[in-house]
Amino acid sequence: MAAPTAATSIIQPRVDLYSDTVSRPTAGMRRAIAEAEVGNEQAGEDPTVNRLQAMVAELLGQEAALFLPSGTMCNEIAYRVWCDHGDEIILDETSHALHFETGGPGALSGVMTRPVSGDRGMFTAAQVEAVIRPKTRHAPRQKLVSIENTANLGGGAIWPLRQVDEVVAAARAHGMRVHMDGARLLNAVVASGVSAARFAAKTDSVWIDLSEGGRSKLGLVSTAGATVGSCSASTTLAWGIAARCSGCVARSWPRPRPRSRRPRPNARASRRSSPRRRDGRPRCPARWRRPAAR
Repeated sequence: MAAPTAATSIIQPRVDLYSDTVSRPTAGMRRAIAEAEVGNEQAGEDPTVNRLQAMVAELLGQEAALFLPSGTMCNEIAYRVWCDHGDEIILDETSHALHFETGGPGALSGVMTRPVSGDRGMFTAAQVEAVIRPKTRHAPRQKLVSIENTANLGGGAIWPLRQVDEVVAAARAHGMRVHMDGARLLNAVVASGVSAARFAAKTDSVWIDLSEGGRSKLGLVSTAGATVGSCSASTTLAWGIAARCSGCVARSWPRPRPRSRRPRPNARASRRSSPRRRDGRPRCPARWRRPAAR
C-alpha cells in the first residue's frame, strides 16, 4: 500500500466524534487505573468502587448505587427487581430496551412490554393512561413505566421535567414503579440546567453511563433505595456478574463533566466481539453473545 500523501492525511479525522464508544482513555486515566486502590468488590471491600458508588448515589439523590459493566445490564436488573414473570412494562416504541437488548426483558425476567408512540421518544401521562389494562385475572399485571432520558432515537431529546413528573404521577396512580434509563442523563443536565437529582427525584431507579462524556471504557452505576440496591446486588450474583479488584475499572472515570453536545440521532453503540480464549475460541456460545453493548 502506498504511503499516504499530504493531501490524503489532511482529510483524515484527527478526533472521532461519532460516538463516546470510540474515544480513547487519556494518559492520566491510564495512570489512575494503574494506581487505583482495589479490593474484593463482592464483599464490599473495594474502596475505589465504594467511593464511586457513593459519589453517584449523591449525584442522583438516591440511597444506594451499584457499579455494573453495561447499560443493558442496568435496565435488565431493574426490570428483574421491579417485575415478576408475566408482568408488563410500559415504555416508548423507540426505547433501547425494546430494540437493542436482544429481547432481554422477556428472556431474563419473563416480562411483557407495552410500547407507546411518544414524540421523539417522550410519551405523556395521557398516553400512559390510554394503555392501562383492566385489573382482571386475564390481563398481565402492569408493574413498571420505563423512561429513557435523553431519548436516543429521538435525536437526544430531553424530557421536560414537568412531563417526567406527570408520567410518574400517572404511574403511581395505578400502582406502578418508574425506572429511568439515564445513559445520557448528564447531557440532559447540561442542556436543560436541571440537576440530575431533580430529574431522578421521583423515580424508583435510575442509572448513568460513565462512557457518555466521561470517556471511561467500562462501567455504569445504577441507583435506587437501599433495600432495592441489595436485591440488585443479589441479581448480579445470580447472573454470574461478580468482580474482584474492579476498582481499577471504576477509577478510570473522572469526576462528572457532562458535555453540552447532544448525541447524534444515529450514534448507535459500536458492535464489539465477545471476549475470546487464548486459542481464539469464544468464551461462550454464539447464542449467548449480545450483538451490541451500550
